[in-house]
Amino acid sequence: MRNMNNQLSVATVVDMDTLHSLAKEFKQRFEVSSGLIHEKLAGKEFIFNHDGKDSYPFAGWSEACDGEPRPILPEREHVTIASTDSSCILLGESFEGAVYAVRAAVAFSCAGLVRGYLRVGPTIVYLSAKGAYGLPAELQPFELRVALTDHQIAERIIRNSVERRIVATLVGSPQISIVMADGSLKHPFELYPLELARADSDACLVGFSKSSSLVASSRLTGTVSKAMGPAFCASQEGLVQTVVAKFSNDGLVFRLDVARPVAELQRVLGLILHNDGFSVGYPESLRVAHHLSVFSRSEDCALKAYLAKRYLLKHLPAFGIRRMTLGGLSNSG
Repeated sequence: MRNMNNQLSVATVVDMDTLHSLAKEFKQRFEVSSGLIHEKLAGKEFIFNHDGKDSYPFAGWSEACDGEPRPILPEREHVTIASTDSSCILLGESFEGAVYAVRAAVAFSCAGLVRGYLRVGPTIVYLSAKGAYGLPAELQPFELRVALTDHQIAERIIRNSVERRIVATLVGSPQISIVMADGSLKHPFELYPLELARADSDACLVGFSKSSSLVASSRLTGTVSKAMGPAFCASQEGLVQTVVAKFSNDGLVFRLDVARPVAELQRVLGLILHNDGFSVGYPESLRVAHHLSVFSRSEDCALKAYLAKRYLLKHLPAFGIRRMTLGGLSNSG
């Protein structure tokens, strides 16, 4: 510990008065805001986060209720629902760019059962400052710049590019009445481009979000969770309507973004309830699409072996930067 104190001592190399002044500024700011935070949090129900994962209260929010829930009644009409999801993983890097693998899946449901599926990929995607290769459409310059700054952002942009192309095809199919995608249609990297809004198809596009601040903290969530049977509450109107809804009596509450509904919103929800199956309130077709799109460890290894053989890559030994730089004091790995 003495050695650590010596290593962390800064009094001999910087002006401590400046640092004390900075620390005092942060303390004063906290003291000013502490009273306001107390007013907002005192006595509130609270969920503590675990490992950065989204959580949901077992019994819902007892104190947060607002509005009147509207029942979702099944529409006894057989229509085809197409649900899509995708996964993207980083395979490796050269000194000029990075290589990813992306795979998407579509599951089809009708009359309460999943009837079939389609897998697309895996496809190899290469991103560098010179451009993006392997995607169904060119990235906008700002998308490419953002993708090159962070691998997680790049994976999100690659997935959205693939899903946009799949959704556009599904929406244009006359045999499909409802297209469901995993995630919000109002995310900054939006899945709902303007060209879909101008399409001639009658299909309705629905974004189904498992994680959303609207679900985690909205007063509407408490209202819907306490409703007997499937129910929803409208949150935002517009070209894309946003609601919070549950599709079974004891199911979880999810955020839905509904775009271009041909009929009333309530009828669209009723068609989903009748034509898809639900486990804890989540559509079985989306669940199947998710599991069909994710990569296993063996597939990850196989894709890397394919890359090495196909492109005659020279494998360089590597080490984890975070572990090397942060050492044993880091709890995050």
